[in-house]
Amino acid sequence: MNEIYEIFFGAMIVAFSGALVPGPMLTLVISSVAEKGFWTSFFIVVGHALLELAVVAAFFLGLLKYLENPIVSRIIGILGGVFLFYMAIDILISVFRKKYKIDFKSALRERTMNTKSTGIIVLKGMLVSLMNPYWFIWWISIGAAFIIKSVQFSTAGVTSFFLGHISADFIWYLFIGFLISTGRRFFNQKIYNGILIACSLFLFYLGVRFILDSLI
Repeated sequence: MNEIYEIFFGAMIVAFSGALVPGPMLTLVISSVAEKGFWTSFFIVVGHALLELAVVAAFFLGLLKYLENPIVSRIIGILGGVFLFYMAIDILISVFRKKYKIDFKSALRERTMNTKSTGIIVLKGMLVSLMNPYWFIWWISIGAAFIIKSVQFSTAGVTSFFLGHISADFIWYLFIGFLISTGRRFFNQKIYNGILIACSLFLFYLGVRFILDSLI
């Protein structure tokens, strides 16, 4: 049972490290919430979650058999660990160079939510991921490595991984949606940088774990 919890929280923190970095998804959430209100952030993540559920199901139901070869598993584990190192270093460098900044002020204006556009918003959540090359790289390396580890605990392990992974997206992007829709200012750049640094340190630790588990 401890391994299931470890998979859940490990997946969550790694997902946080990816979600926190400004990119197409964050941009879509900020612009959509500014235009149509808080609940657009929820439906964007729903679209993103449905796409990732399909990926996990594909791995679990078919693609995984191509990854069960011990040599392939080790290569994926090592590549996943190396990519985690890259993410950690890139985040730290970007933080110290003051590259990551979120400006909520420009997003504040009158907002209305049209329920008829819910389907379009969900679709945007899917498309914004598909159009991001980083998303494919993540699943081929880190995601695949996590799936290989999770499947050792059957459905419970894979479910724990998916729920941990997607919960980070919901927590972060709904938080961003809340900040924009309410105009709150308690979340500042220093807090944001602190979270990024903490996540990057955890990525270093997880990268070591991935590589050592693959070599042993």
